[in-house]
Amino acid sequence: MEIKDIKGKYIIRLNPKRNLVYETCIGYWKPEDVERLHREYIKKIIPIFKGKQWAKCCDLKAYKTSMITQDIKKYANLWTKNGYVACAVIIDDSDIYKSVIELQMKLSVKNMPFKLKFFTNIKEADKWLKSEGF
Repeated sequence: MEIKDIKGKYIIRLNPKRNLVYETCIGYWKPEDVERLHREYIKKIIPIFKGKQWAKCCDLKAYKTSMITQDIKKYANLWTKNGYVACAVIIDDSDIYKSVIELQMKLSVKNMPFKLKFFTNIKEADKWLKSEGF
């Protein structure tokens, strides 16, 4: 299954055999973009996992730091209540804002009951996700 945002902010690909979501985030985001993404998860993604644990591989190489930390926090908290337990985040190692994006993601999920790890390529992220059972 592939879901493309109507405004081009994200692409979601689902691997139900691994209980894994591949998410690519693009550009600058506004709170309404996060809300649209959340609706996709609530309506289309979470029901597929049927209460089982699931993980996400989030590609942020094309993402630009945006003022959405609290919005991410709100929705990530709801997702953890629906089986979300691990996230591999891929960041462009050459991006001058890499540390800012990492900090934003860490603050967005601070004190939440799941694992978050950063990578610079999909191969390493996928290897870690497999080691976590996904």
